Amino acid sequence: MATRTFNIEWQGGKSEVEYDDDISFGSMETIIKACVDLSDVTKPKVNLSEYRSRILNAVLTKAPFNHGDPQTIKRLPRKTVENIIKEVMTDYPLAVCLEGWMTSFLGSTIQKNLQLKSTDSVPVSSDGPKKPQINNQRNGSKEQSQQAKNNSKAQSPD
Repeated sequence: MATRTFNIEWQGGKSEVEYDDDISFGSMETIIKACVDLSDVTKPKVNLSEYRSRILNAVLTKAPFNHGDPQTIKRLPRKTVENIIKEVMTDYPLAVCLEGWMTSFLGSTIQKNLQLKSTDSVPVSSDGPKKPQINNQRNGSKEQSQQAKNNSKAQSPD
């Protein structure tokens, strides 16, 4: 874990903000649990506002305002908070945090299956190759009738 530092505009001047670029596993689990509803894993619901707010409260270590109070951060000017979020979220992207949760849920087999290459060909029919069909049923009937006549002539005594 390292401390990162950057400057923000604050009350007409520059002020230093520091944050930890990593937090404990338990703290991150608590934040994700509070911000992500996986009751239906096919349609996860994310409270992004809550996630950003909780991350800021958990990782900011130095700021020109009371950084441990969620209400203070909510009352700050939008541009100030957006600049802080832009810096901090480079180390805490929600997608990366959720990836670990989804791997825990789906397992590595699903992940391996997703990396398989698809094929462009159409699979062979399961009922074998198709035989060419006679032009239409009438022709087939005529041919059958002709065969029957030929057979009957061959059998009749002349």
